[in-house]
Amino acid sequence: MFILLFDNVRFKLKEIVVLKKQIREKYILNTLYKNGEISVNQIINTFNVTSMTARRDITKLAEDGYLIRTHGGALRSDPLDNMFSFATRIDSNKLNKIKIGRSAAKFVKNNDTIYIDSGTTLIRMCPFLKDRKGITVITNSLPAAAELTNYSNIKVTLIGGDIIHERRSIYGNIATEQAERYSVIKAFIGTDGLSLKNGLTAYGNNESQVSNIMAGSANEVFLLCDSSKIEHDSTYKFAKLSSIDYLITDSGIDKRIIQKYKKEKINLIVV
Repeated sequence: MFILLFDNVRFKLKEIVVLKKQIREKYILNTLYKNGEISVNQIINTFNVTSMTARRDITKLAEDGYLIRTHGGALRSDPLDNMFSFATRIDSNKLNKIKIGRSAAKFVKNNDTIYIDSGTTLIRMCPFLKDRKGITVITNSLPAAAELTNYSNIKVTLIGGDIIHERRSIYGNIATEQAERYSVIKAFIGTDGLSLKNGLTAYGNNESQVSNIMAGSANEVFLLCDSSKIEHDSTYKFAKLSSIDYLITDSGIDKRIIQKYKKEKINLIVV
């Protein structure tokens, strides 16, 4: 009888340990997906575990191919993109992204030539352009091009090159060569991360080259970014905050961050 009770308790404790481990792993993967990196100290402080436990979690996920180990934590790896499908990303913060897209579209006037970057926030801008007359949209985003082709009053130019399946977008040498041929009135771009210290950041050089070129050719640059990315850096720095004219984000942004950005003379639009 006592042996049976002991075995049941031991089984329950084992279940709890496994569950806690799964929760930590989910947290690690979610953080890597959002920020591109995570530190051992983040795991320790969030779950009140030892350094050994945190490093063991990272090692296990590295062995499974979901991350790259570093001295003080881990970096996001390509297979993680496959875990978080495009459909999942586009539905993340959906209402906020729609608000940001609607606000950005108001800056587009009839007969404008604009660039729309790849990214799930930028796509939400497209339906709000349907009533504009005589506009030309240059884009490297397959979903944006597909959406805009529903409106016969909008001329769509899709930049050619290599398709990045996880992002539903086009990058590479051919894409950058083509981007250099265009000039636009307004560029609407995205980012994987953003901070006062490091400016705009991306997961890699590929993701930022076309954005940089098109922003450089524009009279005005609009950065569309949901608040979850603000003051969270990704791996690769590709532009200074001074290179953008407007930052459009959602009301989830911390009020203290709003004050800091305004102090740096950044035109911040909160929707």
